[in-house]
Amino acid sequence: MQLYNTLINILEQNSINELGLLYFPLTQNDLPEESRKYYPFVVVESNLGIPTAILANIIKETHEFYVTLSKNDFKEMEQVTRVMILLKPDNYTAMNRRKELMLSGHINPVDELQLLNLIFTIPKHSKSSVAWYHRQWIVTEYSSIDIDAEMRLCEMTCSTYKRNYYSWQYRCWILVRNQQDSARVKKEYAYIICWIERNVSDYSGFQYLEQVMKIIQWETPQIESHMEWLNNLTVKFPGHESIWCHRRYCSYLFFEFNTKNYYILQHQFVQDTIQNKYKKRALSDNEDDIILQKQFALKFGLWLTFLEKRRCHNSYSSLVNPSLINSYISIAPDSKFLDRQG
Repeated sequence: MQLYNTLINILEQNSINELGLLYFPLTQNDLPEESRKYYPFVVVESNLGIPTAILANIIKETHEFYVTLSKNDFKEMEQVTRVMILLKPDNYTAMNRRKELMLSGHINPVDELQLLNLIFTIPKHSKSSVAWYHRQWIVTEYSSIDIDAEMRLCEMTCSTYKRNYYSWQYRCWILVRNQQDSARVKKEYAYIICWIERNVSDYSGFQYLEQVMKIIQWETPQIESHMEWLNNLTVKFPGHESIWCHRRYCSYLFFEFNTKNYYILQHQFVQDTIQNKYKKRALSDNEDDIILQKQFALKFGLWLTFLEKRRCHNSYSSLVNPSLINSYISIAPDSKFLDRQG
């Protein structure tokens, strides 16, 4: 119980707002004077470092103590479950016990949200589905919530751990709950557009953008503005498949809007890309990126012709020149390219 008791003392005697895992060995003399009494843990100001070498032992100690407790030992139960989820947030047993303690008034929901904030300062813990669902349960049960604070939390967790699916999912859930606030939706659209420009290869951002786009009431000027942004992004960052995948999503979403003109413009963009008309505007001159860019453009052009044919049936010939698909096939790098275009 020595490790467990030391950790409890740290949490009670210090205001900890950041956790970290220490992957290298330390001796007591390596630590600042004020931190030596907590050895092997490291406490510096409001930061707590937990050596990975002792992680398994302290988890074992904590669990063994937990099974000895009665459900009515409310203070001890709160402490032990707090340590359990700090060390291993994917712990359904501890999370469910803490829900019971909240419902019975022994844990303040606001304090619980702060505890989850602390857990998420360890990057890999910020991908804990159990912790995010626990947070979602709290927000559902206790309606008072600072939306801006929740959005800032998601921004932090997505920055520290790329492709953080559960963080993006939670952010989307918060937004949908507040979708009647049109100013909030517009702000979120502007935010994710800027985020994508800084993280082009992270497709999780595009997935979130597409969720935001489902909420927006689109009109032709907005569609044109979005496609102009997408064209510029495509040109600046050649060879990124995530951008071309988002273009497919837009083609589905915007199908009913000004259909003929939209698809004519898309095919023209594809042809211009294949013909290297945008090469000088690219931020990369890597030849492999340029080759990939042409392949992605060709795949998209082929896919678009099939989408038009499926959706337009007899009006297909009036929507796009039937010879266009033949021109795409003629420049495909090999005979199997059409089968792989998806």
